[in-house]
Amino acid sequence: MDKTAIPLPTLRALARKMQSSGLNSLALDGKHWSVRLTFAATPATPAPVTLPAAENPLIPQRIVAPMPGTLLRRHPHSPQDFVAPGQHIEAGAVVALVQVGPLYVPVISPDSGTVQSFAVEHLSAVEYGEDVLMFQSP
Repeated sequence: MDKTAIPLPTLRALARKMQSSGLNSLALDGKHWSVRLTFAATPATPAPVTLPAAENPLIPQRIVAPMPGTLLRRHPHSPQDFVAPGQHIEAGAVVALVQVGPLYVPVISPDSGTVQSFAVEHLSAVEYGEDVLMFQSP
């Protein structure tokens, strides 16, 4: 057997790998070498299908007070509320504060969505787990 010959099992394995990769032909030349590879044209992949907005229902959620205290819809030094009905909020956003003595505990949105309504007014007393606001998330 010639030392430069490739064993038949190795050639078969190479042919399988070439076929699975989409390689149509392989041309080898000699003397000063030249290798030509020809691949099959790949078909275009279809665009991903997106559902219309009507088929993505909004899920109503509630945000509750983390502890008993006084609800603040805005920072004590700010004239503007943290959020307003109809406003989009991101997950982790502060939507209110609960004041317990000198301590201010943030009320944080667990998910992104749109604020629907507040369940309690500014400077109202709240209990642990009491609804603070309702919002819808996709």
